[in-house]
Order: sequence, then C-alpha cells, then structure tokens
Amino acid sequence: MRKTWWSLNKSLYLVLIPMLVLLCACSSQEPSQTVTIKFSTWGSTQELSVVKNLIRQFEQQHPHIHVDLIHIPENYFQKLHILIAGDLAPDVMFVNSLNFPIYAENNILEPLNIDSTQFFPAALKAFQWHGRLYAIPRDVSDLVVFYNKTLFKRAGISEPKSDWTLDDMLKISHKLTQPGQFGFSFNAKPPFLWLPFVWSNGGDIFDANFSRFTLTQPEAIRAVQFYADLRNRWHVAPTRMEVGNATMSQLFLQQKLAMMISGRWSVPILREQAGFQWDIVPFPSGKAGSVVSIDASGYAMSHAGMHKTESWELISFLSSRQAQQQLAQSGLIVPARKDAASLEKGNYFLKAMERGLPTHTPVRWNEINEELTLALEPVWDGTESADQALKTVAPKIEKLLR
Repeated sequence: MRKTWWSLNKSLYLVLIPMLVLLCACSSQEPSQTVTIKFSTWGSTQELSVVKNLIRQFEQQHPHIHVDLIHIPENYFQKLHILIAGDLAPDVMFVNSLNFPIYAENNILEPLNIDSTQFFPAALKAFQWHGRLYAIPRDVSDLVVFYNKTLFKRAGISEPKSDWTLDDMLKISHKLTQPGQFGFSFNAKPPFLWLPFVWSNGGDIFDANFSRFTLTQPEAIRAVQFYADLRNRWHVAPTRMEVGNATMSQLFLQQKLAMMISGRWSVPILREQAGFQWDIVPFPSGKAGSVVSIDASGYAMSHAGMHKTESWELISFLSSRQAQQQLAQSGLIVPARKDAASLEKGNYFLKAMERGLPTHTPVRWNEINEELTLALEPVWDGTESADQALKTVAPKIEKLLR
C-alpha cells in the first residue's frame, strides 16, 4: 500500500513543529526583554522638557522598559477618548480630577493603592471614585490672587492682607481701575476660576451625591452675579471686547491688570518676563471663608493594559519625591506629596489647599459643562441675570445628572 504524503512526512513535522515553536518563542522573547509602554500627557514646552528628562532617568534605572511618550498639547481628553474607543488606550495616562470620573465609571482605569500618608489628603480625595483611588496625584492646582506690587505702590494703596474680604477686593479694584488698566481679572471659563466666588459665599454646583443641581440656590446665584458685576456693573474687570485675544496673564504682564486669579502654573512666566514686582495673596473671604477649588493631576493606569507591572514602575517613579521636586523646582506645580512641597511666597498655595475643596464632578461632566458654559455666556456679557440663566438651564442639567 502506497504511503500518503502526510504519512511520509508526519514524523518530520512532529519534530519540526516543536522546534519552530521554540524558535519563534526565543526570537520573540529576545526583543520583548525590553518592554515598551505608552504614556500620554499634555503640557507646555517647559513642562514637557522636565517630563522628558524624568523619562530618561527612569529608562536609565529601568533598562528593560522603554517609554513611548504621546504628547497631546491641545484637546487632550477628546483625543484620549478616541484612543480609548479604538482600543489604543495608553498604558499610563496623565489625567485630571475633573475628567477622570467617566473613565473610572466605565472600567477604563485600574484601581491603585499607595501609601496615603505621603500625599496631601485633598490630592488623594480628588481622585477617589466610589471609595477607590484611580490615579496617583502628581500636583494640586489651587488658586491665589497674583498682584502687581508696583501698581499698588504707584496708586498709594496698601497691599492686600491674607485676611482680606471680597468687599475689600472690590474697593481695591475700584481704586486700581483707570483708563487702559483694570483692577481685577475675569475668566468666563473654565469653571474652577469662578467657582471660588460661589464656594466662598456658601454655594455649590451640585449636592454631595450629584443628584441635584444646586447653582440655583440663592447663595450661588448671588456669587455668580457678583462675579459678572465685576465686568458689567462696576467695570473693574475687562469685558470680552476689551480683552480681545489676550489672556489674563498677558494683560497682567503688560501691567494692564493689577490683580489676577491664577495658580502655580503662572509662576515660571512671571519669573522670566515680569518687568515689575509681584506677589501673591490668598483668595478673599466671603461669608463662608476663603474657599478655592482643589484640582489635581496625576497618573492613571489602563485597566486593559498588557504591561501593568512596568506601568506601575513608571507611575511609582513619576510619583516619587524626587520626580515631584524636579517639577516643583521649575515653578510649574504644587506637589501632591508632602515631602516634596517646599514653596516660597509664604506657602500661600499650601494654605489655600487646607481650606479648599476638591472639584468633584459627575460622570457626564463634559456635557454639563457645555450646557453651563452656554447658559452663562449672556450673564458674563451682562445681557441676562444669573438668576434667569441658571434657572433656565437647570432642567437640562438635572436631566443629565439623572
């Protein structure tokens, strides 16, 4: 009986197949000794320079790990959404406390654990969702008031004290407003730049469970109207037409603005470019005190990532005291770690953190923010009252909360 081709070659295949499998495994193992993980972040040129340097240090200490840096300078979260939707989520993602809830709720992020004693409680709380931690905080963004000491001296006005009030701020703003110069800054968005007025007056956007939209409460409405009146009633802050394409930082540098609400991120450019003396002071107190938003940025891990051990190595390194100190020395951040926080200017950034509130947001925050931004535009422009605008938009936001 003639043997078939398969029977003649069966024994050969039985020998060759295991050898081929072994060879493939060996060849794939050799390159895989160096694991590549993807890390996405936003950031200015200056910040990116520090981040790249940190990655070089990490790769030197971990020669088996290569970090593929994905820099997304604009529309970060929209582009991150696209990557996630296409099953291309980076292994490590730089996120902020405003936008992370939608990822945590939809099982995009891996729950993490860290020694909580090393971090400021507000920074950790900002990244908790249903009792679990979903990102290791790198920095905390809180707000202070930057002021031009030279303009104060020129006007013969005493510099603001740490216990000043919103009424004090308004009086000082009037004295510092003159042709071509305004007393106080105005930012229509993002919300965290005007939220201190609401919180310091005892109001809030939502209740604790995100079940109700509370910006329609009297304390909140009065605060929003007060902020709009800085522009439209008292004219101590520039209107949209008067601002043009300039930012508040640019107006401050041009000495067209005597006081400006901002955060630690403004320090480097002021150090480099300000041709005048400047300082900072806490946000003025309302009837509920001086309460600013505590937003955090930090490192999250993809739940679907294939290299979680290596991803955790990177997160641990970037969250270390040494890494946070390097970023803090650049003037860019308020470190989230207690042992990395040693700031100048009276440590007002740290004091603001003690009194501030984490800006917790619901899962559909992006949609709510769009509705709120549109509703408040006529308020900021002085064509509609805060009471009317907020009560009109309330049903839409309540629906999104449900």
